[in-house]
Amino acid sequence: MCVGGVVLPSCSNRSDSATVPESLSLEPSVLYMALDEKAALACRTIPEYTGAGSPVYESSDESVVTVSNAGVVTAMSPGKATITVAFADVTASCDVTVFTGKKPEFACVGDYYLSDGSILSRNSSPDEIRNADIIGIVFNTDPDRMGKAEKDFLESKGLSPNGLAMATRQAPTPLPWYFADEADFTLDEREIGIPDILVYGDPVATYELADDDLEGYMYCRQIKDLRSDRYEAGYYPLFSFAEEYGLSVPAPEISTGWYIPSNGQWFDIIRSLADADIQADRLVPEGDEEFFWMNLGTLSTKLNDLLSVLPENNRSEFVPDGMMFWTSSAASPSEARFVSLDDNGFVCCYRYYKMADMNALCILGF
Repeated sequence: MCVGGVVLPSCSNRSDSATVPESLSLEPSVLYMALDEKAALACRTIPEYTGAGSPVYESSDESVVTVSNAGVVTAMSPGKATITVAFADVTASCDVTVFTGKKPEFACVGDYYLSDGSILSRNSSPDEIRNADIIGIVFNTDPDRMGKAEKDFLESKGLSPNGLAMATRQAPTPLPWYFADEADFTLDEREIGIPDILVYGDPVATYELADDDLEGYMYCRQIKDLRSDRYEAGYYPLFSFAEEYGLSVPAPEISTGWYIPSNGQWFDIIRSLADADIQADRLVPEGDEEFFWMNLGTLSTKLNDLLSVLPENNRSEFVPDGMMFWTSSAASPSEARFVSLDDNGFVCCYRYYKMADMNALCILGF
């Protein structure tokens, strides 16, 4: 049956001898909706019920969502509610979230990422932006520029990968990538699947490797899971920061959670949000492997302009005279890669000792 363009499912209702259902399912069991959106739930009995009767639907909070006798859910206001269906002494439920902003699949670069996983347009009024619970800024909406591990994680939760968002706040103090009481030149993350982003003697090849390096989520998981003894002992402060940040700024359940961006993901932040043309044909070689770019404009100011409408306690500014940020990408047993940017139009991509202190910023996939 179809009403108002919405297909209305129903449980089987035949007139022959009834079979008592042992269980009931409601599909989908989790639902994310935009304001005023409608969605149809499908009720199924196991075994199939062959007697008379109709399912009875109920919303735990009708100010958030209402549900019709046919299982059509209508989003009324932002929040969470549970739809319960009862039929022949068995029940099932669907957890519903009504987004504050637009759905993640409609995100655009520069939009604001909200704490419930929805999106607020960057063109919203200053009052709307100030009053929203913003936790990030969207810098990528191309799933092809997302890491395989994070896409696999989202898809395992039944979610479509849509993009990446940068946290609005940075680590309060610089951090080492790896910490030890004495210099450690033997650490080799290649043992746990993290490659060295470095091609000796060829800066352009190093750039190409760095630009394709999109697995920040995987690197953080490998450090935490496969170097768990050292991680728990505090030897990876950069990566521990991402977990600590998630405690103070919880990531939505429909995201990957916060992690440290890889080299290529940092490039995408600088390209998308600072409008910097950092490509191979413009790089300037530095020594045998490293490289930088010049004359790219006021990069820090462009990033700060996106943050300026947020409350002061919900943003960290980029320093105009330059900041160096760790990536989650290794370069050798003793070194990791970092990027820097400033208002003089300078972006560099170098490697440095893992025990050095540099700035840190998190991202998440959604």
